[in-house]
Amino acid sequence: MASSSAGLEPGPSSSTDGANANLPIQASSSAAPSVIKGGNPQLSDEPWFAYPTPTPEQIEDELPPYFEGENIPLGLLLDRLVRKGYGDLRYLLAEVLPPLSAKHKPKHIINYATATRQALLKYLAVLRWKNAVDIPSTYHPSSSSSGTTGQQGNNNNNNSNNNNQNGTTNFPTPHSNGDDTSPPSILSNNKGKGKAYSAGGEGPGEEVTVKGKVSDSRRLAQFMEHQNKQHDDAVIHLKHVTKLVESLRERNPDLLTALSLLTTGTYQHLSTIITEPFIPKPPSTNSFILSLLKRLNRHIKYRLRCVDYLPPDLVVEGISDGQVYLRGGGKNGWKARMTIVGFGEDSKWWLTGVEWCWRDTRKGVYDPGGDSEEGGEGKKFVGEERQSILDLANLEILPPREVDIQRFYQQEEKGIEVEPQTVNIAAPDESTTTKSMDVELKDQKPKNTVVDAPLVRIYNFLQHLSLSYQLEILFSQAMTLSQGKWRNQLRVEIDRENKTLKVKYWVRPRPAVIPQQPQQAAVGKRPAPTANLNAARTPLVGGVLSITLGENGPRPTETDSILGDVSSGGLIPNERILRLQLGVKWEVGELGVGGGLKLGDVMDATALNVDPASLDMENLLMSSARAHAAHLTRVQASSLISSPKFILSLLNSPSLQESEDQTSSRPLTLRIPLPSRQRISSLLIGVSAYNGYIEIEDDGSIGDEARANRVELATKSINDGKTRLVDDIGRLTVAVVMENLEDQMRQSGWKPIRRLALRSQDLAKVQLHPATTILIPLPSTSSHYFVTKVTQGGLAFELLKTIKVPIENGLGVGTKAAVGDRIPLDLEKLKARRQDKDEMTASPFEIGNKDLRELYILSNALVAQTLIEQQLKERNIPFNAQYPPTSGPGAPRSSSALAGMVPTICVDVGDLLRDGKTGAAADVAMPKVGMQIEDWWKGGRCEVTTIVQLRQQSSMSQTSTPTTSQPHSEDISFDPASSIVKFRAKDIERCVPAFLEQWERLSKVIVVAGEVNRLNKLAEFRDIKMLSFDLRTATLSYSKGYNASITYIPTNDSYQVILSTDHTSTSPAFETDSPSPVQKERHNPHEKLSQLLSARLTELASQPLESRGSIGKEFFGLLKNTLPFFEQVDKLEKRNWNLLIMDLRNWRIVRDHESRRYALDIILIPSLTHYLIQSSSKPRGPDQRIVDITGKLNELPLTKIIPKVFDNFKEQQHTPSGGKREIPPLMKLDKNKSMLCKVDLIESVLEGFLNEVDLVIGVKKE
Repeated sequence: MASSSAGLEPGPSSSTDGANANLPIQASSSAAPSVIKGGNPQLSDEPWFAYPTPTPEQIEDELPPYFEGENIPLGLLLDRLVRKGYGDLRYLLAEVLPPLSAKHKPKHIINYATATRQALLKYLAVLRWKNAVDIPSTYHPSSSSSGTTGQQGNNNNNNSNNNNQNGTTNFPTPHSNGDDTSPPSILSNNKGKGKAYSAGGEGPGEEVTVKGKVSDSRRLAQFMEHQNKQHDDAVIHLKHVTKLVESLRERNPDLLTALSLLTTGTYQHLSTIITEPFIPKPPSTNSFILSLLKRLNRHIKYRLRCVDYLPPDLVVEGISDGQVYLRGGGKNGWKARMTIVGFGEDSKWWLTGVEWCWRDTRKGVYDPGGDSEEGGEGKKFVGEERQSILDLANLEILPPREVDIQRFYQQEEKGIEVEPQTVNIAAPDESTTTKSMDVELKDQKPKNTVVDAPLVRIYNFLQHLSLSYQLEILFSQAMTLSQGKWRNQLRVEIDRENKTLKVKYWVRPRPAVIPQQPQQAAVGKRPAPTANLNAARTPLVGGVLSITLGENGPRPTETDSILGDVSSGGLIPNERILRLQLGVKWEVGELGVGGGLKLGDVMDATALNVDPASLDMENLLMSSARAHAAHLTRVQASSLISSPKFILSLLNSPSLQESEDQTSSRPLTLRIPLPSRQRISSLLIGVSAYNGYIEIEDDGSIGDEARANRVELATKSINDGKTRLVDDIGRLTVAVVMENLEDQMRQSGWKPIRRLALRSQDLAKVQLHPATTILIPLPSTSSHYFVTKVTQGGLAFELLKTIKVPIENGLGVGTKAAVGDRIPLDLEKLKARRQDKDEMTASPFEIGNKDLRELYILSNALVAQTLIEQQLKERNIPFNAQYPPTSGPGAPRSSSALAGMVPTICVDVGDLLRDGKTGAAADVAMPKVGMQIEDWWKGGRCEVTTIVQLRQQSSMSQTSTPTTSQPHSEDISFDPASSIVKFRAKDIERCVPAFLEQWERLSKVIVVAGEVNRLNKLAEFRDIKMLSFDLRTATLSYSKGYNASITYIPTNDSYQVILSTDHTSTSPAFETDSPSPVQKERHNPHEKLSQLLSARLTELASQPLESRGSIGKEFFGLLKNTLPFFEQVDKLEKRNWNLLIMDLRNWRIVRDHESRRYALDIILIPSLTHYLIQSSSKPRGPDQRIVDITGKLNELPLTKIIPKVFDNFKEQQHTPSGGKREIPPLMKLDKNKSMLCKVDLIESVLEGFLNEVDLVIGVKKE
């Protein structure tokens, strides 16, 4: 690439300049100033400011690359802009503008347009800035265009000159130097991936760096950050090297030291702390050591007796080996060893050892809390812990202090309390933070001498330290408990500054308080104050145990004070003895109130003492929690037993039982016996000492998961504050009673239910809550239930009926179930009817199986009685209930208490059968009808037997047998001896209509039987006899060997007549070659008239009552007088004559001969005494018409045939004697075109008639 730059600016294509590009530029020796050429500006003409210009390759290597993928695509911004504009437009058109008026719509449209336009302008501004700045600052010419190369070179010169003149470029860059090696153009793959590819022939898979002002600035910033980090690391390294160099300096020569070493061989001015470790000392002898120890012992005794004030509570156990052995804080306090440093007036006390004598129950024998043993050693401190205690005591506590006696007396005379002196006491395990303990001078007048009291200070210090350690031990125990069995029920807080340990037990989260919406305050009034949020976040606690380290010890008595003054020898200490002790304060929390205890009340903590011999936080906590829980249990028991809702009528009264096991959760338990017929069970109620919750236990729920879950839910509900204890205990007791009753009922084979198909509010109105009510559907009807309720007084029983009522919804459409009649059942009344009066008194919440079953049976019988009475009332039929007598013939034989409690319903037969279709139905029965309830003693579905006695005795030839019951029908039995008919109805809800229907059906059959008995007394019907009568079918004999069975069919209100014969007859074999006779079954020729006879009987029975007198005569006359003709049917068929039945009394016989058809009509006249024989082709009579059912008929010459037949029977044509005029047996009619013959002559007349016909038509020849 050609370049127009000269001088020091090397070009990439210059071979001479390129060789010296990396050499340093030397300062010119000429006096003339150095001229900066081209694009390589220098900071100054001084040689040390000269630097070589880096090549573009070096710059590219040092600068970090910057790729297109690091940019943020603007497509996301555009997509968000479009989506937001479209969404706002939809919301504007769909939600904002429709409800607005035309006046207010433009405002919202303008606001939308303004906001969208502003967002679009912002995006365009970013896009234009990006297009303006993020482009290559210098474009290289293409290899194919030479003119572009020259133009590019001029642009480079211009850019360099402009940069130098404006002074904006202080450091050389490829762009400022005109050495841009960027590709001529950047192409994108147009896929939104933000990647650029080279346009100079490289493949699209090679990613290239982006050049431009923004991208280059980013690269420079990253480069400078890296340079700054390197500079910082260099500075840190230089500082480290500087420190090392300081330690490597050599000491300046010291002339005096050199002379001392040369003359004496040592340096005399060294400090003893340096020389003593290296100079050996002469060893002490045993005699010297013993004498020294004896001297120390004497000096210690002297100090204790004559100089120092010894506190009364500090016990000197002995002095030996140069040390005094002290004990403080009681038997289980602490021990200390002290000695004296020096023997002069400046001698001071020195603490040499200390150990604790209190015990921690969690530790071993020789640790605080181990098993206490007589003479056992206490806790000894070693190592840093021991040294820290000794240093604090020896350097701050025991050093002598000056006593300002004059100031003491002046303040004493003025009556001003002496200002307490401060002693800094720091625990050995704490940091440098010291804690002040105020030591006030005792309010007493100095008698002799006021002296410094180091022993008082060391006593106060060790006592305070010992108690602080004990407090920490209790704190650690409490923390362990809070993570163990007391988890989430214990909150431990310690204030080490005030030396207070607070243990809060029964911790529960405070219920969340829903903040109410602040109401707008009226003008001139302050808004309501907001609730304290801190108080809302504070958890609820049952009680608080506060263990405080303070002056809680007992004050010395007057005697102790006098003895102390005498023993001190008149010395007055300038320090006051602090009677420190761990005091326990027991306060009531929010969850522990009740029974006279209020929030913040301080309870008696006399029994809650911190025993140093056995530090046990669990014992303190359990003692307080158990006492608190026992108190709350008594409160709950008192309120529970005194509540009117509590069931007090149990056989065993509730009792309070204390637990002997100290580890049990309930220290006091209220035992409530539960009624049970199988095993004794109780509800155990108590407040838990571990969590303060009420615990309910049912010892009868073992193996009963549902019962255990119910107790668990009740316990949770009570503790959550949703329900009250008395309500839940009542519910649990009732639930147990209900379960016992349900089990008892299931054992009896019943299916108890808990609720009806009613709404809950409707059940509550009628006091039929499912929790206290058991219903047993009665088998007699689906609308009645046997109800058992658990009340406060015991069990109550009643009979309940459900009804259908219209729905009150304003539409008047539909019905709903409602509670109807309710009849209470008195168990005591039932027991009073028993003969056994020595029954054991049971709980009112229990009932025996016998009593329960009898109540169920009684309710079922009462339902049956109610159903019968209801059906009679609906039909306005009067009735009366007749109970059996207690003694006499009609008294019940059973010894049951229910015997005699179920009546018989008596009804007048006229009232019961007044709506019948036939008047004879009521005439055949006696005046009274009885309706008895059957099978009520079985406890199942009851049945009703209706007893009717008939007026007439039956004259049957056979003994009637009871019929078998048909499916879905009632059983009917009949006693012929007493003429009593019993109707047994299985469906008690339809017993009355079913009886009326059956009686209506049976009465028609009974009427037929009565007609047979009545006609049998007449001479002409002497051969009609009743064969059998079973209330459904009357079987009679109307001729010898011929029977008729008459059955009433209620489905279509019709009669069915079935004709039959008695036996088979022996007749000769006709038309066979067999010489012996054969047995041939006889058949009733009337079978062909069976249907017509049934229809005629039904027609006759439907006639009005006044015309029914001749029904029997007509029907039985038809049977008797049609039989002679039909007995000839077989003979006619043998002579090729076929029978056609035209009507019940009109028949036609037809014969075909030589392609001709002949027919005769035989008609039984209405008087049923004669037959009319005439031609079928030309019938005679006003009601006769030609019925063309046999085709074309040829007319017979009856005018020739009838006279011949008539002449053959002249002897039978005599007129009967007597004044009564009758029809002759044989008569010619219609000019010899028809003949009338008597019924008993039909056989001979018909045979003669057919013989003449055969001669006429050519069948026979004369």
